[in-house]
Amino acid sequence: MVKADATPAQAAAVAVRNDELVKHCTKALPELAEGIREFWSSVSDPAAFHLQDGQQFKATFSGDLFPAHWENVVSTAGLYIDTIVLPCPILKIAPLFEALPAKQVVELFIKHVLNAMTYRDIALAEIEPPLVVVSPNPRDMNDEDRELLAEQSRPLSCDHGGYLFGRDFESVEHLVEFCEELSSIEAVLGELKGADRLVINTDWGRDARAQLVRAMKDGATPGLNPAIAGNHVLHACLGRMPQALASQQCANHFGGTPFIGAETSWKYFNWMLDYQGGVVERPIDDRKSMHVMRALSAEADKNLEWLGNVPPETVLNIRKAGLAEELRSLLGQGVSELIKVRPENYFRTADQVVENLGRAFAAHQASLKDARNKKLKLYGIDVASCLAAGTIGVAGALTGNVALGALGGVLGMVGLPNLKDIRTKYKDLHAEQIARANSPTGLLFKHIL
Repeated sequence: MVKADATPAQAAAVAVRNDELVKHCTKALPELAEGIREFWSSVSDPAAFHLQDGQQFKATFSGDLFPAHWENVVSTAGLYIDTIVLPCPILKIAPLFEALPAKQVVELFIKHVLNAMTYRDIALAEIEPPLVVVSPNPRDMNDEDRELLAEQSRPLSCDHGGYLFGRDFESVEHLVEFCEELSSIEAVLGELKGADRLVINTDWGRDARAQLVRAMKDGATPGLNPAIAGNHVLHACLGRMPQALASQQCANHFGGTPFIGAETSWKYFNWMLDYQGGVVERPIDDRKSMHVMRALSAEADKNLEWLGNVPPETVLNIRKAGLAEELRSLLGQGVSELIKVRPENYFRTADQVVENLGRAFAAHQASLKDARNKKLKLYGIDVASCLAAGTIGVAGALTGNVALGALGGVLGMVGLPNLKDIRTKYKDLHAEQIARANSPTGLLFKHIL
């Protein structure tokens, strides 16, 4: 993959063209997953205890099988968070054989395992605390835990259905019966009261009708009749709410903050918090982390598109240089105050983070411009004066040439710039340049200048 300069998705798409490979993986993956599960059963608890005891800022990736292959989350969340906990993609994907075609599951398996390997060097970097660790969500370990999650999320699924249709559902069975009667898109729209939350996929359009039209065409409803429009709404209720609850529980398990990059998953997570009625209170630091991470993730393809040019190695260098706290302070400036006013207003805090980075970038550019002006002034004075005297340029002062050093004394006696002074100034400017390049903003912005 690396030699071919291909992405994990491209490599996976090519691999599954081989029917024999798909057949072999379909047979081997369940056994592989069982071996991986056995491995995690012996080490996941100590790993979790270690993370729980750590005082660093932690984030748990959730809302999808694994981070998208076109971005490295270290380049976004890693700018603010000390340790990012990634799930085990194999444990996430193996159960999908029950719901998806084998070829699709194998393609997901190859893509996400290859993507996980792109984090290897960062995960193995000798730095404390680690930037990235892989540790499974406890709910991914066995069927019993998944069933427990489904049971715990039932009231939330009913709450979401209640919001959509403006009525109380006593049980999931009641919700199922109601949705099964909504055979057409018009039938769903006729009962719909909370249209703003009828979202099956944020890429499918802005209104409820567009969502349903696309769902009837392309949507999957495992175990349900896809020809019934209400089943697509039901599937969103029963599928998305357990996922949102799992994100919350996973973050609590590791003592961190949920990091949810997928837009649809993010919406359902916030709706879940609304249905919980503010029962779950989070420390202000956790809220701030969630707001800043959301800003970095949501704006990465908008106002902060340049973040895609920041290699994970740069974030690692910032950490090794002991500059993480300084960068965190820069990113989070003013965010706590906004959270106190409106804790749920992620749009405004995202604007604040963008503004913070914009202000830092402008200051960095001004610093570079000032440095260039200082160099021009240094070179200009020396060159102009020496040429007027019919002697030499500044190069001698910078090379340490003895003869030119003697000449510098003569020039000083007749009132012209002393080459020794110029060399000293050059060294000072060079030291400033090194300090600027090794600052948090210098390391961060060097990839876009």
